[in-house]
Amino acid sequence: MKDIIVDSNVFIASLIKNDKFHQKSISIIERMENGELNFHVSMINPIEICCAIARRVGIEEAKESEEIIQNWVKEKKIKIYELNEKRMLKAQNHGLNFKLKGMDAIIVQLAFELNFPLATFDNEIIERTKEIQFFESS
Repeated sequence: MKDIIVDSNVFIASLIKNDKFHQKSISIIERMENGELNFHVSMINPIEICCAIARRVGIEEAKESEEIIQNWVKEKKIKIYELNEKRMLKAQNHGLNFKLKGMDAIIVQLAFELNFPLATFDNEIIERTKEIQFFESS
C-alpha cells in the first residue's frame, strides 16, 4: 500500500464528469478504494472540495461529496491532518518561498512533512515546488 498526499483538485475532478482531469482522477480514486493507496490530506481539503463542488455543480452534489469523503475517512482510506500552529508557520514559509496560494502552501507543507508524493493537477504547484515528489498515476 502506497501513501500519497492528495490535493483537493483530484477529488473535485473525480466528482465533476466534464472536468478535463476526470478520468485521471477516477483512476487515482479507484486505487484508493481498492486498497492500493492511502490518502493523506489537510483538514482544509474537505472544505475546499465541498465549496468548489457547490460553486461548480450545485449544493446537493456538494452535500453528496461531503458524505463520500466522511465515509472514506470512517473507512480509514483517508487520513486528515490538523492545521496546527507549527504546520501553519511552515506552510507560510513554503508559500513565501515558492510564491504559492495559501491553500496550496498548506498541502505542499504536508507533502514536505510526511515525505509522501503529492497527487495534484495544479501546474503552479508542480512548476514551483521541484523539491517534493509528485505522484504519477499509471
